[in-house]
Amino acid sequence: MIFHNIDGVDILFDNQWKRIAISLSGGADSALLAYLLCEIIKNKNYNIEIHIISHTRMWKTRPWQNNDSQRVFVYLQNKFPTIKFKKHTNFIAPDIEYGNIGPIIQDEYGKMVSGCNAQIRAYSEYICFNYNIEAYFNGVTRNPKEIDLGGMVERDIDPREDNKHLEIMQHLGKWVLHPFRFVEKSWVVRQYKNKDIMSLFDTTRSCEGEFTNLNYTTYTCGDEVPLCNKCFWCKEREWAIEQNK
Repeated sequence: MIFHNIDGVDILFDNQWKRIAISLSGGADSALLAYLLCEIIKNKNYNIEIHIISHTRMWKTRPWQNNDSQRVFVYLQNKFPTIKFKKHTNFIAPDIEYGNIGPIIQDEYGKMVSGCNAQIRAYSEYICFNYNIEAYFNGVTRNPKEIDLGGMVERDIDPREDNKHLEIMQHLGKWVLHPFRFVEKSWVVRQYKNKDIMSLFDTTRSCEGEFTNLNYTTYTCGDEVPLCNKCFWCKEREWAIEQNK
């Protein structure tokens, strides 16, 4: 096992792996992690296949989200033509999203989750098992510490001796890695600038807002979609940009 240190953040990697997977939403955090993994594979000349896991979510009210992840995927394919990719897309019914039902289901590990939480985890497990994935990566980050923008409470957490598993753990015989778990989005934006890949950053989208006159009946792939500038994700992104000026 090798730790690749990126601006103070360690990313665990094994050159003996043959297949890895990463959850790619189309947002800046997962896009950056995917880019860094591709960069490691390219620079070290590793023969490792990357499986991209995405989810079709809120298809009626935010139908453009599929295109967000696809744009990032195409960017990675074009930037790293020697890497073999395979993309998997899951579908999540809007009825079981966290925002609609909350954490009302006890999963097989005893944790209270919403339907979308359970399905995202289960689908990732399914892909990792059936495609012999050796390590699964997720780019979730911590909420900003110094300002409350209304983020998810479970992301207000710093590293302790008893929570190292939030970054590195083994689950069902696979490595599960969240290298950004204790870093803020300002760090993420800094990496885009340091690596001169703001073109990738501009390809990503963070906004989770919905719009009265824009939905599955009126949206066409490629249409320009505005930002709500009100949701946590919009506020966090703007805050991170400001921190790097």
